[in-house]
Amino acid sequence: MNRILLFQVSLLLLPGISSAQEMWGISNSNYAGNMGIYLNPSSPVGAPYRYEFNLIAGDFFAENTYLYFPAKEHIIPRALFGTVPDGKRYVDDYRERGQSAFGHVLLLGPSWLDNAGDHAWGIHLAFRSENSVLNLPYPLSKLLYKNFAYPPFFGKRFTTENFSAASLTFGELGGTYGKVLRESEHEYLKWGLNGNLLIGFDGMYLDGRQLDFTLSDTSLALIHAMDATLAYAVNANGNSSFFGIRGLGLGSSIGATFIRKRNSGGFECNRSNDNIKKYKYRIGLSLMDAGMVRFFRQSSVATLTTSTIKPWNDIDSIRVENMDQLDNLLHRNIGGATEDKGITMFLPMAIGLQMDYSITSKFYANLSWVNRVHVAPNEVARGNQAVTALRYETRRFEAALSYHLFEYRQQSLGLGLRWWFFVIGSDRLLQLIGVSDVKGADLFFGFKWQFCKKPFSPGPDCPAFQ
Repeated sequence: MNRILLFQVSLLLLPGISSAQEMWGISNSNYAGNMGIYLNPSSPVGAPYRYEFNLIAGDFFAENTYLYFPAKEHIIPRALFGTVPDGKRYVDDYRERGQSAFGHVLLLGPSWLDNAGDHAWGIHLAFRSENSVLNLPYPLSKLLYKNFAYPPFFGKRFTTENFSAASLTFGELGGTYGKVLRESEHEYLKWGLNGNLLIGFDGMYLDGRQLDFTLSDTSLALIHAMDATLAYAVNANGNSSFFGIRGLGLGSSIGATFIRKRNSGGFECNRSNDNIKKYKYRIGLSLMDAGMVRFFRQSSVATLTTSTIKPWNDIDSIRVENMDQLDNLLHRNIGGATEDKGITMFLPMAIGLQMDYSITSKFYANLSWVNRVHVAPNEVARGNQAVTALRYETRRFEAALSYHLFEYRQQSLGLGLRWWFFVIGSDRLLQLIGVSDVKGADLFFGFKWQFCKKPFSPGPDCPAFQ
């Protein structure tokens, strides 16, 4: 079988597909603006700027626990310059445990923030693609990697645990509002909420409840029992647009931030605030991506069930070009039926905690944590993350060095830079430059301007932007 299609389209089982990432090199900044509302929507309230216009920003992220490119391959630099040699350059990290994968694409279009001090509001446009695989059984991981040519598994019977995969692509039209709840000499509390109208382009999920099989040899698998659901709302036969509107939905994030000993002078919109310590510390708590998309066009639900032995011949040489062919293939070799009906998919929900300590007026230490809230197989899963960071921050320039534990075990270093209107960074720095094994990749960027007065209004802006 064509392994790329098998992993990405049919079962979404390729670790390394392109759930959500947080752009850690900028999201915790006091100047994060629209690039910080996905982590905590209260961040723009009381920020040290009056207005922000974001022209475009993007984040591209993928991480998995199974496949990797050895550092000696320098795969990302080679890919950027189009010099990747032919042949399979990746290897597997085989362990007898479930494997996971997460991928995320965010393109944040024209966006606006208005921060009046005691409250703030904003609007944004975005395109998002969220993908995940949870607990892929290790026998499937190995067999798909080897294209079923793995003699140690021949004749062995495997019964797998539950596993799931989900993919969701959608447009987002959103609004953000936040307000100060309490302000005193030592205590400052603010909250923020964003609400989003979601336009569903594509959705797909796999709920694998039972799989009992034996691989007789490279080309023959015996399916003893299976119980699974494959639901999809996609361009199933390749004859319609990728950006066809197949569903609608709503989404929201909510957050609150407590600041201890906030110095209002440090948040004034001028350069002098660079020399004023803004606070002692701040703590933020957020619930991210609560919402769903209901697909009502070109959507189907396939049940894959059998309780009798089904032989699957030539399993290593099947080619599939679209979802219609895949659907027919699965029913022919396993059983079940497909029904044309709507499907519901949930966003990659998570809780987040952000703790920021001001060492000096320009240096900050940060500890952040994101943990998924995964309640159903038709929900895209977000990767668990724990991050520590050291940040140098001024109005014009910022640099953040971060250390990451993804899924609480995979380590990486990140670096984010902001200079005036330009932001760039990666949470997988060593992988990006080709000095570390690559199980994941990340790159984020942004072009955004922050102002002390409304753009194009009479008079000069404040000295901060001269």
